[in-house]
Amino acid sequence: MKGWKKRLLAAALCALALLGFAVPASGAGGTVYLMAVNEKVLDTTVENMPAIMGGVLYVPYTMLSIRDSGINLGVSALYSTTRRTLLVSNGQIGVVFDTQGNTAQDLQGNPVAARAMVRNSMIFVPIDWLCSYFGTISCSRVRTPYGTLIRVTNGAVVLRDLDFVDAAGGQLEEKQRNYLASIAPPPDTPAPTSPPGPANPGPSGEPSAPPLQAEVLLALRWGEQGAEMAAQLEGRGERALILFPWDSLKDNDDAVRRAAAAGHTVGLLLTGETVEDCLDQGLEGRRRLAEIARCPVLVASAPALDGEGRDALAREGWALWTPELSGENFRTAAALIGALDSRQPNRVELDCGPGGEAFLRGLLAALDREDCQVRQATAPALS
Repeated sequence: MKGWKKRLLAAALCALALLGFAVPASGAGGTVYLMAVNEKVLDTTVENMPAIMGGVLYVPYTMLSIRDSGINLGVSALYSTTRRTLLVSNGQIGVVFDTQGNTAQDLQGNPVAARAMVRNSMIFVPIDWLCSYFGTISCSRVRTPYGTLIRVTNGAVVLRDLDFVDAAGGQLEEKQRNYLASIAPPPDTPAPTSPPGPANPGPSGEPSAPPLQAEVLLALRWGEQGAEMAAQLEGRGERALILFPWDSLKDNDDAVRRAAAAGHTVGLLLTGETVEDCLDQGLEGRRRLAEIARCPVLVASAPALDGEGRDALAREGWALWTPELSGENFRTAAALIGALDSRQPNRVELDCGPGGEAFLRGLLAALDREDCQVRQATAPALS
C-alpha cells in the first residue's frame, strides 16, 4: 500500500473503532458484499445483511444512525419501537416509514412511493431512493477482492472508493473472513450435501442462472431528460459520460456546468462527416467548454466517421467513444441486459430524450439484479 494512503486512512480513522460489514452470501462459497460509511467499515450479522428486492437495494437503517455507526452523515435514522415507525431526516425534510402499515410519508403527511422492509426484526431502507431524496448522501458499489463494497458517503468523505478499498483492504479481508466463519457449520457437524445435478434451484424448481456480473461503461446523449437521468446516477453514487452536441453547448451551459461539477465526464458529440470537420468542431467545442465551465474535454463521439477516421481523431489526442449497445435498439432494459458480455466492459449509450429516464431506471434495476457494475467512462478508460 502506498504510504500516503496509509497516512490518510489513519488520519480519517483515528477517532473510529474499526468494524466490518458484509451482505448476505449464498453459503460460504457465495458472493459477499461489504459495507462502509465514509471511511468506516461497519460490522455485520445474519440479521442486518442487506438485500436486493425487486431490483432495489435495501440496507439496514443503522447505516444512517449516528448512534450505531458513529458517523454523522447529515441524514439520520431513528426507530421508534412503540410506534413502529422509522424517521429518516436531515433536520429540514424527512420521511416516516410505518413498518406496521407498510406506508411512508413526508413530514407534511404527503405519501411517498418508497417503502421500508422488515427482516429478522431489522428495518431496511431503500438507500438509492433516500440518496436521491436528500441529495447530500451517495451510495456507491465497488468490486474488491473480498466482495462488492457498498459505501454510503457524504461531503466529508476523505478517500475515493478505489483508494479506500486499497487502504482498507486488510479490514475488508478480515470482515469477510469473520462473516464466512459465522455462517460455517460447527466443526463436528458434517456439511449438508446436495444431490447430483444443477445447484441453486429457482422458485419453480428449475435451476436459476448465476448473476451476469458484467461491467458497463455508460454514456448519456444529452436531451430533454438529461438532468433527471444524471440525477438518478448521482443518487446511486455513480457517474457517466455525458455527450453534449458541440454546437449546442451555449444553449445547455447550466447543464454543462452542473455535469462537470457533479463529477461526470463531459464529452462532445461531433456531427462532422470528415475528419477535418470533426477536428474543427472539436476545437470549437473545447473553446466553448473552457468559457462555460473552465473544464477540459478529452472525450468525443463521432458517429459519422468510420474506423479509420476515428483512428485519425485519436492520433490528434481525442479519446473516442463508440457505443457497442444503444438503448434505442432495445425495447426493454431486460433485453439490453441480455446482450451484455461478462468477459469485457460493455459500452452502453442511452438517449436522454422522452422515455430515457424510465429506461435508465429499469436498466439500473436490472443491473443490480445481475450484480453488474456501472463504471465511469473517462478518457483513460477509453484509451
